Amino acid sequence: MRRPVVVLGDANVDLLIDTPAEISGPVKPRIAPPQLHGGGTGANTAVGLARLEVPVTFVGVVGDDGYGRMICADLAQDGIDTSALVVRPDVFTPMVLALVYPNGERLLAIWPPDGGAPTHLRPEDIPVDVIRNAGWLHTTGISLRWRPVREAALYAMQIAHEAGVPVSLDLNLRLELWGWENDMRITLDRALPLTDILFGSGPEEIVPLADVDSVPEAAQHLAGGKRTVVARMGPQGALVALPDGVAQQVSGFAVDVVDTLGAGDAFDSGFIAARVAGYDALEAARWGNATAALKITRQGARAVPSRAEVMQLLGRP
Repeated sequence: MRRPVVVLGDANVDLLIDTPAEISGPVKPRIAPPQLHGGGTGANTAVGLARLEVPVTFVGVVGDDGYGRMICADLAQDGIDTSALVVRPDVFTPMVLALVYPNGERLLAIWPPDGGAPTHLRPEDIPVDVIRNAGWLHTTGISLRWRPVREAALYAMQIAHEAGVPVSLDLNLRLELWGWENDMRITLDRALPLTDILFGSGPEEIVPLADVDSVPEAAQHLAGGKRTVVARMGPQGALVALPDGVAQQVSGFAVDVVDTLGAGDAFDSGFIAARVAGYDALEAARWGNATAALKITRQGARAVPSRAEVMQLLGRP
């Protein structure tokens, strides 16, 4: 039996509103009815992995409310092990409002602004034996922003690191929401030594973190001979900087964009699925590009493809 990928992270609901490019003026455009979907960077990646036929255990917190119950049901429907998903009556499951524009780009706002239930994961909630026996641990910068989840995530990363379990971290800095806080820089200084694979948007996250002007130089700097850095580059695909200092661009796939929400999470799931299947980092980036490309042709962060769809785009039997 394959060892599961453990995803530690946030789970919320996304309220999607298709938004016209121009909403001012004397004649107000007609707005389509909002759509409610499962969301959260961690939960999205977990669902993506499950649909790529990878066994997944999800670690996180939801509130004992309608949104929380919806999340639990959605994850279970995709076959994800939710035995380490804590349900608490004293916290609120967050909602992300996503305004989706005609070009597929989006504007996000979160309620409650302090992150809600996912921020309440505690170190004592971490399933130590599950992580020690996992095939992979994945988490995101969302889980490093607030306490106590910050300490819980770092604890889980330390457990995995000591057990020889590969650890991936998606920066997910969301600078447009929270800015570049010094406290986050200090936390990342603690997290990076425990990280084997670092994901992030090239110009929006990898460059600011490294404080280097070009994406290739920034990725190589962060790799530092110790880890693989994967800089997502949108339509251009991804740039992969290996620990030996080699950086290579992996081309993306041309598709018609409907909604970019969750594209990075979909990429991560494709990349991790390839790595646990035994492929190298460059081939894994192709899987990530294919998974993200298929996702952005559909609306909703959870509109991730099946393994068969990804294999077809990759030209594999």
